[in-house]
Amino acid sequence: MNNEKINILNLTQEELTELLVSLGLKKFYGKEVFIWLHKKITRSFDEMTNLSLKDREILKEKTYIPFFNLLKHQISKIDRTEKFLFELEDKGTIETVLLRHKDSKNKEIRNTLCVSSQVGCPVKCSFCATGQSGYMRNLSVSEILNQIYTVERRLRKKGENLNNLVFMGMGEPLLNIDNLAKSLSIISNENGINISKRKITISTSGVVSGIEKILLDKIPIELAISLHSAINEKRDKIIPLNKNFPLEDLSAVLIEYQKQTKRRITFEYILIDNFNISETDANALADFVHQFDHVVNLIPYNEVEGVEHTRPSVKKIDKFYNYLKNVRKVNVTLRQEKGSDIDGACGQLRQRNKKRG
Repeated sequence: MNNEKINILNLTQEELTELLVSLGLKKFYGKEVFIWLHKKITRSFDEMTNLSLKDREILKEKTYIPFFNLLKHQISKIDRTEKFLFELEDKGTIETVLLRHKDSKNKEIRNTLCVSSQVGCPVKCSFCATGQSGYMRNLSVSEILNQIYTVERRLRKKGENLNNLVFMGMGEPLLNIDNLAKSLSIISNENGINISKRKITISTSGVVSGIEKILLDKIPIELAISLHSAINEKRDKIIPLNKNFPLEDLSAVLIEYQKQTKRRITFEYILIDNFNISETDANALADFVHQFDHVVNLIPYNEVEGVEHTRPSVKKIDKFYNYLKNVRKVNVTLRQEKGSDIDGACGQLRQRNKKRG
């Protein structure tokens, strides 16, 4: 452990510059070290060859660069989706998923990384493997960044890069809004990995206060809402957070979000058999999303061990989809499954690893 040293990856460029000056290094080294950490993604001070040996020794003595222990790595034989199980400094574990898509010409690979924001999740959605495993804590800035940097380093060795980030992994991102916002400022820095915030999507179960902060701080990200029901009584049962932020409050903040940003909102809707796939459910969903410039992403339920929910038949899924599209004129898509052969659903790999341990 490095309790007495400063975790240098937690710092913005401005904070890093202030630290280096306080340690006796020249001010312009702030930018140089930031580039080494966040653009070149170095994991050793010895690689920072434009710093003097003396300055590198100061950094080694006073700071450290954290890294993850990779516990497990799975690659889908079906679609090359990759899943990573990382161990943190305190022995907690998190999952990160690399989704690989070909472009419209079926040639160029585009890489999207699904990033975790918490160890476990306090929201406890009834259908989610992460929610069943309990909640430990928020991830730090460096733990959010290290998911991205670890995968980016691997991709660079193959001549590839990350193109998009989606905060749809373990945890509720907007319950870790401060560390998330700071991470985004580092990720989008031109002296860092420089992924535009417009290529970053934040998925939330409906934390209204977090969406309000996004608006207040004018953070230009794409927003996805884990909706799963547009009926409060049903949503209360599967997403307990709905009791604190009911659909009426969510609707109001989303109207303001779209008014200010002019951005389309994605609504994610997991299809659960005998629960949220009736015509009544479809009409409630259509009525809710027609308030917005929207796209609804239907997701057939990926069954989780120990959870009572089940996946609908293909016939039921098609009926729900066609009713939304053709009768209610909803802009709707049916998600193409990724990594179905490798514990693809969020939290499953971590849960299996804990049981084996």
